[in-house]
Amino acid sequence: MNTNFALLARFETPIINLKDVCQEFFGISVKTAMQKIKGQDFPVPTFRLANSERSPVFIKVEDLAVYIDKQYQIASKEWQTVHMA
Repeated sequence: MNTNFALLARFETPIINLKDVCQEFFGISVKTAMQKIKGQDFPVPTFRLANSERSPVFIKVEDLAVYIDKQYQIASKEWQTVHMA
């Protein structure tokens, strides 16, 4: 199963509230994520649906899937380097 479809099945929406993924996928609190976003240091694009600081921050499932797959590829290459030598 591809990562994008798995995330779509899990969250049942193409956009995910940032608070729903911070801890599980990035290992950080929402507060830390917001600091990283403001510092342009968050690993995936984020957006708001309204032009208000109080509106929730979202990420696209597609962007999260690309990030997960990219991180997997990096880890897989490192693993192969160590275990195939």
